[in-house]
Amino acid sequence: MGSYNHPVPTITFFLILVSSLPDPGWGQTKLSFDSPTFRGSIHDNLSNKERQGSGFHPFIWKPYPESNLYRDDAVGMNLEHIFNGAAAQHEISMFTPRRDPCQLKNLDENRYEIYWPSEGSKWGMEARMVYDLSRSEQVDLVFECTPTEDLYPLGFAAMMWASYMNRALDRRIHFWGTEGSRTGWVAFGDGEGEEIEIGTVSHSKVPDLPYEEGAQTLNLIENPDKKFITPFYYGLLDGDHNLETTDDKLLYLVLFDQADSIRFAMWNFYKDESGLPNTHSPAWDWQYVIQNPKVDQSYMYRARVVVKPWEGEAQIWEEYRRWGEELGVELPKVRKGDPH
Repeated sequence: MGSYNHPVPTITFFLILVSSLPDPGWGQTKLSFDSPTFRGSIHDNLSNKERQGSGFHPFIWKPYPESNLYRDDAVGMNLEHIFNGAAAQHEISMFTPRRDPCQLKNLDENRYEIYWPSEGSKWGMEARMVYDLSRSEQVDLVFECTPTEDLYPLGFAAMMWASYMNRALDRRIHFWGTEGSRTGWVAFGDGEGEEIEIGTVSHSKVPDLPYEEGAQTLNLIENPDKKFITPFYYGLLDGDHNLETTDDKLLYLVLFDQADSIRFAMWNFYKDESGLPNTHSPAWDWQYVIQNPKVDQSYMYRARVVVKPWEGEAQIWEEYRRWGEELGVELPKVRKGDPH
């Protein structure tokens, strides 16, 4: 876990190249799904251009069939930005992946892929995201990318995924990490009215990313006080979208297979009726950072999004342990005596 770089093994890279050949399964712009727990649609950039790019819309957890987890005017689990901290790429550091051409394919039952060819990418970044909804109450994600142009003078490539939540109980995300000198559960997104905590959270052992004067820094600058230790965050949703009911609290947990290359983010762009940031419609985002990216080298990470009834913080550690066991990798531990 001590390096940002997680290159794809040679045999996997070979398979990526083979799978990039023309395939009759491509050409869809929208695919509907009905998985064990979720139903809805997954879109490419063309089908979903009015809702901010590729991803899920709607995304329904079946026990609440009228409640879209993501905003009706937005999208979830969407590759939204690529950035590098350099002034020369300021103009392409926002929103290019959700405007670049991409292709959507149904791999098999409840597994879908979105593919961005390097030829249409303003960054020359070949990329693919696989969404697996085959298991109950979770979506498993695999992202692979290959830089084909040397556009990273500061030594890193960063990508960001956005999910615009429909009815969160509040805007905050929660993670196990540090807040100043304290270690434990940390909430990110505190505050009221216009004075709210927003931005990016990095791993506790990772140096801040560099940037040049004149670079696009909105998604880049890290919170100086709050850092995460274990690679997951969670928020709480209102299942039936009626805030007056109290027996429908849902866990929305995002787990990652690595820590040092991952960053969390929380934003709150949507306004309520009084014109203030709507605490029930935050953007719960994450980022993937490749240090010292090499042209034609492939990189990857895996993630899991869990949606199920909320049972308390012990549930988080159970999901985290299960995730590590299924991956067959050693995820970061917390201090002796802590819940994990």
